[in-house]
Amino acid sequence: MGARGGRDTGRAVSAAVQCWRARIGGADGAALGAGLLVDRTRLVTCAHVVQGRPEVSVTLPGLADTLPALAGGLPATVTWRGDWRRPGDPGDIAVVELAQPLPSAVAPCVFAPADALWPVAGDARAATRELRALGFPDGHEAQGAYVTLRTSGDRTLGPEWQEIEVEQAHLRRLDEGFSGAAVYDPGTGHVVGMVTDAVLHGDHAGYIGRMMPLRTIRRHWEGLDDLLDLDWLARDARCALRALLEGVKPGVGLEHVVRAAFPTFRRPLPPFPSTWAAVRYVGEYVSGHDRLLRLLTALVPHLPDGTATAVEDWMRGRLDGYEPGTTRHGRPRQPRAGQSGTVRTGSVIVRLDPVTRGARLELTVITAVDGTAVAGTATERIRRDQVRAKVEAVLAAQARLLHDCDWMLEFVVPQGLMHLPYEEWELREPGASRPRPLRTVPVVVRHVERLKPLTVTHLTRERWRTVRARGETRPVPVACALGFGYEEFYGWFDAEEDLCALAYATHPAEDGLAAALDTGVPIMLWRRSACCEGRTGVCTSDTFLERLTTAVGTSHPDRLPVEVMRLRKEAHSPYTGDADHCGRRLTLFWDDPARIPDPPLAMGVPGA
Repeated sequence: MGARGGRDTGRAVSAAVQCWRARIGGADGAALGAGLLVDRTRLVTCAHVVQGRPEVSVTLPGLADTLPALAGGLPATVTWRGDWRRPGDPGDIAVVELAQPLPSAVAPCVFAPADALWPVAGDARAATRELRALGFPDGHEAQGAYVTLRTSGDRTLGPEWQEIEVEQAHLRRLDEGFSGAAVYDPGTGHVVGMVTDAVLHGDHAGYIGRMMPLRTIRRHWEGLDDLLDLDWLARDARCALRALLEGVKPGVGLEHVVRAAFPTFRRPLPPFPSTWAAVRYVGEYVSGHDRLLRLLTALVPHLPDGTATAVEDWMRGRLDGYEPGTTRHGRPRQPRAGQSGTVRTGSVIVRLDPVTRGARLELTVITAVDGTAVAGTATERIRRDQVRAKVEAVLAAQARLLHDCDWMLEFVVPQGLMHLPYEEWELREPGASRPRPLRTVPVVVRHVERLKPLTVTHLTRERWRTVRARGETRPVPVACALGFGYEEFYGWFDAEEDLCALAYATHPAEDGLAAALDTGVPIMLWRRSACCEGRTGVCTSDTFLERLTTAVGTSHPDRLPVEVMRLRKEAHSPYTGDADHCGRRLTLFWDDPARIPDPPLAMGVPGA
């Protein structure tokens, strides 16, 4: 699902459509570059074309014959710029607004589908596209000059640009004056992007350049979505919702909101630079007719009061299944019969802090729902041999608050307690005939020292950002026979900044674990047994590592706790498990740094 053009793609290009190609000039009228008219008052061009100029003039050469009074320079103001600051920066886009709206007879451009440049299954013509652009190089400032371009779906340059080329047989090449020119399909006239820059020196001068496709433009300038025909929401409703959410930041991370609304959605999530970006992503990449209802129901409790009320008013009458008042103040929406409700997320966080003197620990247990602490225990000083009994004693009361949530257990502990078999502990619920093992929920270990403002916290954030961006865990195997000490391990991990996950064949030695913790490695897995345990002279570490890395290698890091829970369950099944199963006695160290302040582990909580 995505953007679709709202006009007949086979329609002949009318004379009126030709007026949307514009020249952007300075106050003296000298040509600076090109632009495209997107509605009666606004044009889009490159940020570098209008750099340092709050005001420009706009000329529409196509109006010279039909409306000559408007063919000259029209005053305009630069109202929005992207993040571009210097050559090579992303966000090379700006919006220019005319002082007076153009007559309704002047038609703006027509946009192609946002993904028009990318191949569609069975569409052979998508391999290579011939496109056109009108620029204003030296000697052609009045009427402009055309250049014929070619590109294909595989010629993307990172997330920002599409490479374009001019065949050397063509007389016209890219030159200064083409920046900001609309790139369009000459057969339909539909715009697919905008020229941003070109190679102007050397053997390839004028033959190679870059364009910003529509999907990049709409990522930087979200106002473009108001002008596209998108099949997931009617235009008027979409424009109204986007206006309500523009510039509004919820009180929790947007990824958290999306995961809370769609807990079974397994696709890796992109970074969401704005609230509207999350809404757009759900509209175009998540299935289900009620997907917007589910997302907004999860989002509203985290919005400022005024915005939350406005969004609830917007939902009324526009979204099937919405019940007024059920999203406000964080109250969960109760699904009607036959509907599936939004599933919330929760955590029970068991924090153990070492006491400065003696062998005691300070135990605090906190329960959080959708990132907000809702209950907990007062801090209690205990002995190390009391940890299991004390945790199991309070766990049932905390877990009771999460019966309608997807929840997990987080043990935030010092390094010396990471070896404990937490997933083998038990949850004793009142009224249940038997306790159930904790492996039936996701269980992870974290490092309590990382809650402190140390350099390693920054390192963890960088590595977590890397692993989340690539969308796969890809743990690096660490064999049990590796005879490194702390310095060797530290040098290895410190040198490889993209090393984000480790898989140890056995419980890592103190030096190896300390080095990983000190260099900010956010994900580690290990088997709590000796590699030759029970099999004298037979080392099974290679087999274990191969099975484990295969099982979790392509898992998204955000889904890893659930995947490890699945492995633990498989290991105990009489049909899928055995003594060598990679999920048996498996510890998962999973330290998402975004969860340091959320839930607020260091704060007082209700009930404490």
